[in-house]
Amino acid sequence: MQMTKSVITKPFQKVPELGLTLVLGAAVVFFSFTNSYFATVDSFKVILVTVLYTGVVLIGEAMLMIVGEIDLSVGAIASLGSISTGLFLTKGGCSLPVAVILGVGVGALMGLLNGYVTVKIGIPAFITTLSVMFLARGLAYVLSGGDPVYPLPQGAGKLSRTEILGLPSSVWIFLVLFGIADIWLRKTVTGRKLYLIGGNQVAARLSGIKVAKIKISLFIFSGALSSFAGILLMSKLQRSDAVTGLGWELNVISAAAVGGIMLTGGGGSLTGAFIGLLFLQVILQGLVMLGLDPFLLDAVVGIVMITAVWIAFRKKTQ
Repeated sequence: MQMTKSVITKPFQKVPELGLTLVLGAAVVFFSFTNSYFATVDSFKVILVTVLYTGVVLIGEAMLMIVGEIDLSVGAIASLGSISTGLFLTKGGCSLPVAVILGVGVGALMGLLNGYVTVKIGIPAFITTLSVMFLARGLAYVLSGGDPVYPLPQGAGKLSRTEILGLPSSVWIFLVLFGIADIWLRKTVTGRKLYLIGGNQVAARLSGIKVAKIKISLFIFSGALSSFAGILLMSKLQRSDAVTGLGWELNVISAAAVGGIMLTGGGGSLTGAFIGLLFLQVILQGLVMLGLDPFLLDAVVGIVMITAVWIAFRKKTQ
């Protein structure tokens, strides 16, 4: 009996993401039976296009969570990056590549502020990033005057709207970013250091790992990616809006938690976090198709998240 149990659980131990992948597959099958449109290629394209913006943000957020930190300002930084880039295009007369680089730089600066205050001054990331969330959102409203920035110059949509093999370019940009980040985290020495920092920061520091430098770099990376996600959405919508990114921080943290990244750090993977993001979107889209009251969707996400964290906690304590 014990041997049979070991044989069954062995694949799940080798590939921790397998369990959630099976649950995701079961959810897709269930909703496909309840609504024939759900199983179509167009439906899956909608899901992928919907999650790609928060997916870009998720890359940086997940890495921060692995080292035991958190960033609540990602949505607001996405807004600020979108507004800044829109103004660089319309008021500054910048070309699209230059405006994108400058917009990403704005996000990186906000990330640097998060990292410096958290790591060097010692204020907890929860407080620091919450404060920067209000700062970035306020700056976005001030810079835009509370109004959307439009019309954008012709060609601004090329970043997100160019069709490549039947999918918009924004999807391919996300997949490339995710693939590079996932390989870096799994295969490089520096990537593996993140897990040691999250598991035991004191041991990591004593072993010679530059904990402060790595954490600040991750905050900068998170800010840059958040801003870039806002820019991608700006390119798709052909306008910059200060309300961009509202609630993104909760979406990505929920997805990371559902995907197996512990809030205490030291475990999980980008692949698991992305599967968690897909799983939540599949659940939400499926329930909408079933006619569930939209006001209950957030409650469903909360239930799924706390269940996933509870299961992960039980596995860790066993």
